Amino acid sequence: MAALGSLARGRGRRIVLRTIFYSAAIFVGLPLAFAHVMTRAHRGPVSPTPPAGWGALSLHADGLRLRAWTAPGRPGRAAVVVAHGVGDSLESFTDFGRSLRARGHPVLLLDLRGHGGSEGHLSTLGGHESRDVGAALDHLRGDPAGQEGVIVIGFSMGAVASLLASAGRDDVRAVVAEAPYDTYRNTIRHHAWLLYRIPRWLPIVPLSIAAAEWRAGFDADDVDAVAAARRLRAPLLAIVDGADDRMPEAVVRRVFDAHRGPGRLWVAPGAGHVGASLLPDYWPVLTGFLEEHGL
Repeated sequence: MAALGSLARGRGRRIVLRTIFYSAAIFVGLPLAFAHVMTRAHRGPVSPTPPAGWGALSLHADGLRLRAWTAPGRPGRAAVVVAHGVGDSLESFTDFGRSLRARGHPVLLLDLRGHGGSEGHLSTLGGHESRDVGAALDHLRGDPAGQEGVIVIGFSMGAVASLLASAGRDDVRAVVAEAPYDTYRNTIRHHAWLLYRIPRWLPIVPLSIAAAEWRAGFDADDVDAVAAARRLRAPLLAIVDGADDRMPEAVVRRVFDAHRGPGRLWVAPGAGHVGASLLPDYWPVLTGFLEEHGL
């Protein structure tokens, strides 16, 4: 009987240890792994020098050196800052910038932290990156190229960073936000289901967000494009990519509907994530919006 009791106690201890192990794996290991995915930088190859017609510029935010390329425009035109999305860099927007330059706009293409040629090794999906866009805006405010104000154009993460950076500023004359998400917490919940089929009610999701906050040193509640749009003083063009399941119309519309000033919501038919500029209607929509607001 004593041997049986000892065996039972040993089996009970093993069950307890296994429970502790698997609980730690699920509620500690998985959130830490997801936090790593959520905050890691995505840096691809970069061009050592800008192409003809562009100049290199170094900006600084939070002690990080940021890479930018600039090109001059015509007097009387507002400057344009362009902010890319996750995993991208300014190289992808040189043709986009040339189209803006054809209208006479000075253009500043920006690598957000942890991307392209900018320093940094962590991403907050637009939170701290808003300070990078803010650094570009501050530079143009003191530069002749920015005398007529600034138009800010952002894509996905860059759209969120652009909205956060532009909120409350008088020197921003318009914001174009393609595929912004509404809040950090909502987009992590949405992507957890979309990519991994993890229900939003599972504690893994909020635990992963908490781990990301700890790892990257930010407050997820501050990364709120809806609140930023509410504080935005400039006209807003919000672009929905019609075939985008990552930032669908309902999500972008929440951002647009919070804006209290003049604006337009455009659903780009059949466009994938940040693919609206590939459509023939893109430039007529964009330039029409700018002309409507004297830009």
